[in-house]
Amino acid sequence: MTNKFIRAALALILLALLGACAEPARMTAMIAVPSDTGGRSPAPSYQQAIMVTRVAGGTETNALWMSKVGDAESKEALVQSLIANGLAATREGRFVLEAILMKLEQPYFGLDLKVTATIAYKLTDTSGGGVVYQNTLVTSGVATFSDAPIAVMRLKISNERAIRANLTKLIEELLALPDRPAAGRSA
Repeated sequence: MTNKFIRAALALILLALLGACAEPARMTAMIAVPSDTGGRSPAPSYQQAIMVTRVAGGTETNALWMSKVGDAESKEALVQSLIANGLAATREGRFVLEAILMKLEQPYFGLDLKVTATIAYKLTDTSGGGVVYQNTLVTSGVATFSDAPIAVMRLKISNERAIRANLTKLIEELLALPDRPAAGRSA
């Protein structure tokens, strides 16, 4: 009787693990909101003036393997982070922002899963001012067994936290940029 119970329990656990397919990172979980970034306001020249032109380096999730972060989710999270913090242009922006996911370091197993995201950013002034900001930011996110008992879900949460931390750091640095009056205007 005990062997049958153990086999049945193991079979249920195995089915639960097989049923847990990898999901891509959720864009909404990666947005850097003002409460993350200290609620500061941008310098006047950056207010609603940044347009995202290119986001690259992401990888689409294979449901049978590991959760990843795709370009579409990354770009939308970046755009929404800029909007939430008063930086996104409503139309053509004076500044264009590019982001390249250089590396997403993920563990293959473990109880506490730590993901490290390395993203290179470049902000260019389209009015002839050249590169205004350029930096590669490295951040991490951790999910524990208490966040999700299934490893593929923990990995997705870790991905989201690593990207959110990276976007938060970016927004903090953009909010700290000094005002940059347009060429031909006095400060």
